Amino acid sequence: MDLFFAIKYLFSDAQGDSDFKIVDDGPTPVLRPGAEEKGRVRYEIKPPEAEEAPVEGVHFRYGIDYNLLTEGEDYDLVDKGPYIAMWNLEAPQPTEAELEEAWQAYQEAEANKPPDPPSEIEQLRMDNAGLLLELAQVQARQDQADADNAALLLMLAEGGVV
Repeated sequence: MDLFFAIKYLFSDAQGDSDFKIVDDGPTPVLRPGAEEKGRVRYEIKPPEAEEAPVEGVHFRYGIDYNLLTEGEDYDLVDKGPYIAMWNLEAPQPTEAELEEAWQAYQEAEANKPPDPPSEIEQLRMDNAGLLLELAQVQARQDQADADNAALLLMLAEGGVV
């Protein structure tokens, strides 16, 4: 399902990136129990001033170094897929079922939509193709008429009439 088109189908006036935002983080690591301590690393932000006690979030922070962990043992990569990260419309955010229904309706509407009329350039190309075909047919008829005239002249010349 394409969330963007499903939402645009439900709320045709909605503007992506201002009214709603769709995000796909791709595969993200999910820690298994006990792995947090194994991969925990302290990152220094700035040294404390003289006689100042270090404060977490100001002078240092803790993070997870996945290089210290083993995939499948300490963490798993999970792909959540696309999701609605921001919703600024006054209407309530649609449920998964409503979005799926809107996606099906959107696909049906797209399948039943009449084809767009050709652009001016496409129309001129089609016209040119038709004219080239017509020109080739006229040229073929002219070549045949010339061949017939040449054969007739040859026959008359052999018969001594000319």
